[in-house]
Amino acid sequence: MNSTSKLQRVTESKWMDLLGVALVIGVSVALGFHKTVRAGLPIGVFSTVGAAGSMMVTRLVTKRNNIGNLIGLVTSVNSAFVDYFLGNEAAFLTYPVSFAGAGISYWYWKRRKDRVPRKIDTIYFINIAIAFVLGTALNYIGFTDFLSEPLGENTSKFAVTAVITGITYSGILNTPRMYADSWASWQVYNILKLYQNILFGNIAFVAKYCFYLVNASFAWIVWHGVRKREGTSETL
Repeated sequence: MNSTSKLQRVTESKWMDLLGVALVIGVSVALGFHKTVRAGLPIGVFSTVGAAGSMMVTRLVTKRNNIGNLIGLVTSVNSAFVDYFLGNEAAFLTYPVSFAGAGISYWYWKRRKDRVPRKIDTIYFINIAIAFVLGTALNYIGFTDFLSEPLGENTSKFAVTAVITGITYSGILNTPRMYADSWASWQVYNILKLYQNILFGNIAFVAKYCFYLVNASFAWIVWHGVRKREGTSETL
């Protein structure tokens, strides 16, 4: 067994699933973040549960398991709710794209029996361009209260969130075609998301994205290994 195969066994293991979920729940409870209340709502509880759910989405997608995309439909709704009450004023504009993306990915992956990752092509870069234009536009509309107010003190949150949304949409648009190099983009996303959640004070999600940094590194290597070993499907 070569080193890539060994890493694949670790990356796709159930103990990594348990470690990721235990990490986000444990950190949240230990720091008392689960007790956070905003506008009379238990946002800390929603955030902690959402972090655990999102962790399972990422872990299942890492294994190329289509159930991850199905769970992603639910977690995208929860994340929109949490982000909005933690200060992301554009959440209800941007997260519907995440919801739609999870649904499209589920539909496309269901049609693919092999689910072998592919190398990047022209469509990969076109999707990235569309993602950043869409992400910037939607966040600007949201942070300016539908263009009725200047950005003002929201400028820094808008800038960070717009970039993160662009990278997120890049992943969402490219997930159906299962590009191995999408994990490199997710690494940039994970770093920026760490900063954003520190900015918004979302402790449970800070722990989650620390784990994601490790997971994405492993997934990038494993997906490329699978692509080279099994060949790239061009059925989508």
